[in-house]
Amino acid sequence: MSVIEKAKELGQEIRKTEEYQELERVSENMQDDSEASQMIKEIQELQQQIQFAQQSGVQPSEEQIQQFNDLKSKMDTNLTIQAYARAQNEFSEFMQKVNSSISEGINPDAQKET
Repeated sequence: MSVIEKAKELGQEIRKTEEYQELERVSENMQDDSEASQMIKEIQELQQQIQFAQQSGVQPSEEQIQQFNDLKSKMDTNLTIQAYARAQNEFSEFMQKVNSSISEGINPDAQKET
């Protein structure tokens, strides 16, 4: 079996994990929750505006910062967004473990040295 085939098999196994299944479930909930989806869209737009201003050497306006903070506060109390963030974090931690295991397979002596 080639490395590429094994990688595809690994991907299929990852799809079966609890972490992936939970992320899929809460992602669907996010899509169904128009208020949560709108908040995510708005905060992403504000982040882009603020980043663009900073990259251009301009300070973001007080209004932009206030809008961002207000929206962030609303997001922090939205249960759908909280569940989504938690599931994303747990899946990310899981994938870090997977990547770490792959690295151990590539270079098993590196783990012994640390």
